[in-house]
Amino acid sequence: MLSDKASIYQAGIYPGDRLLFGPILANLLADRRQPPLSKLQAIKDPERFLWHILPHAARTFSLSIVFLPVRMRRALAVAYLYCRMLDTYEDLLPTMAEKERALQVFIERFADGKALQPAPAINPSLTADPRESTHILLVNRAELIDCTFNKLQPQHQDAIRRLVRRMGEGMIWSSRVFAEQGGALKSPGQLSRYCWHVLGTPILFAEEMQRLDQGLSTEIGAERLRLCAVVGEVIQLANITRDLEKDYERGIFYHPDLPGLEGAQREQRIRDVRSQLVLRALRLAPEFRPFIESLPAPRISLARGAGMLLIITTFAYYWRAARKAGLAAFNQHECISRFGGATAWLRCVLSPKATSRFLRLLEKRFQLAFERCRPTTSQCFVYDDSQFDVCKVIT
Repeated sequence: MLSDKASIYQAGIYPGDRLLFGPILANLLADRRQPPLSKLQAIKDPERFLWHILPHAARTFSLSIVFLPVRMRRALAVAYLYCRMLDTYEDLLPTMAEKERALQVFIERFADGKALQPAPAINPSLTADPRESTHILLVNRAELIDCTFNKLQPQHQDAIRRLVRRMGEGMIWSSRVFAEQGGALKSPGQLSRYCWHVLGTPILFAEEMQRLDQGLSTEIGAERLRLCAVVGEVIQLANITRDLEKDYERGIFYHPDLPGLEGAQREQRIRDVRSQLVLRALRLAPEFRPFIESLPAPRISLARGAGMLLIITTFAYYWRAARKAGLAAFNQHECISRFGGATAWLRCVLSPKATSRFLRLLEKRFQLAFERCRPTTSQCFVYDDSQFDVCKVIT
């Protein structure tokens, strides 16, 4: 029997659709394991569709987005869903030519500032996975997201156009690299660049949106840009390490040691690669603190709280992932409970000083976790940051 929460959602009852807390309720009530495709397909109102597709399209950002200030969250939600559409073309279309063609058409929809043309459709038969089917449904109902985009402030529309172009062009690069290299990334530099295109560019977009909200220029310096790239990489490494087995079946490999293995050997190698990538993330994660502390925000800030919520959930993921990889990285008492995360979020919304204290605590935990594992310096996928500089690829 479905839980009460799941029953309400799958029955098509969406509490508070028109209220301040409607998007939050839609997020908390969503059953991500069993996306209600028929209910989502039946929604005709663009605003309702936006908030009820978001939890099924966004594993990483959804909860953070709905806790943003109302004046910002609609643009962030639209932007993320466009990112998911780009990601779906890159993930599910079977050939490089099809991927590149669809990505290019999608980018060009935003090129001239005129009315958006229809997005390239995807055949639903390409997957039987419920989550991926939800992503295809999103692509094929892009006109509903376009309706909301058309109502956004012009400066928010321009920021989304920059995001779509940067991310789309990056995914074309990624598709070519994977195709030319037998489905595999060959170096830490390629991995970092891939993470930049997939998640660093949305982090940069969120930075631009926050700067616009505070009346500042969207132009940022090289050091801040590099922080956006590192934060995006740490968060994207969570997505990569979570899906290593699934991506292996698709012929996508984020490490050169993965292709061509079967059985127990494959399982062990995936475990080894997961360990290396988790350790890389643990080493880079202390950069969360300078990123958040230099975020332009007033003393009380839901935007700062949204960033902290993303960091708290990322920390919780790596606490679990380290155990899955067999790494003695975290002690049991270092886990953050849901209640602890919620109270930390509230303190961070209310106080920059509380935010800094909590970030120093997380920074120390990440550093200790990395030191406990004592990875050898010969593991380039753990240590090498020299092969990619975001300032050389940003446009």
